[in-house]
Amino acid sequence: MSSYPLVRAWHHARMDDVFECDLQAGEDGDLWVLPRGDLDLAGAPEFEEALSLALASDATSIVVDLRGLELLDSAGLRALLAASAGEGGERISFVAGNEMVQGVLRISGLLDELPFRPA
Repeated sequence: MSSYPLVRAWHHARMDDVFECDLQAGEDGDLWVLPRGDLDLAGAPEFEEALSLALASDATSIVVDLRGLELLDSAGLRALLAASAGEGGERISFVAGNEMVQGVLRISGLLDELPFRPA
């Protein structure tokens, strides 16, 4: 993946919690949203801002890669669902995260609601 003109990173730190979110241009006009760390109440606003930038781009599709997440809480679930259900959400797909992240999505009932794709 090459750099995208909108590449930005956000960081928040509280004790040992860290969240980052990068944007990268992929092949075929995809824009990848790469969250890393804890997508929780503290990280959700930065994630939502990154998604907003991605949705404002002319990318044909937006891929949210959940593999970098270590934690996903209800605020993170809300952000994922809001992005997928909102305006332009039809361009968004997700790459499955680790077992814990997928377990949270399964328990919440979102595993079957969100559009997943292979990495």
